[in-house]
Amino acid sequence: MKDATIMLRVTAEQKLAIKRTARKLGLTITEFTLLSLMKAISDSETNQNSEVTLDLLNSKDG
Repeated sequence: MKDATIMLRVTAEQKLAIKRTARKLGLTITEFTLLSLMKAISDSETNQNSEVTLDLLNSKDG
């Protein structure tokens, strides 16, 4: 049973990029966001010596 909520504050442009990408992949926004977060966690655990970057925050279209 899912009982936790995570809320994200994003710009309107970031929200549109997330929606567009999720649709292209055939996912809901929730599915896409969860998949992206879990992949970032997995990648950071796999590459323990690498830094987690936030390059997506700097791009216009995510």
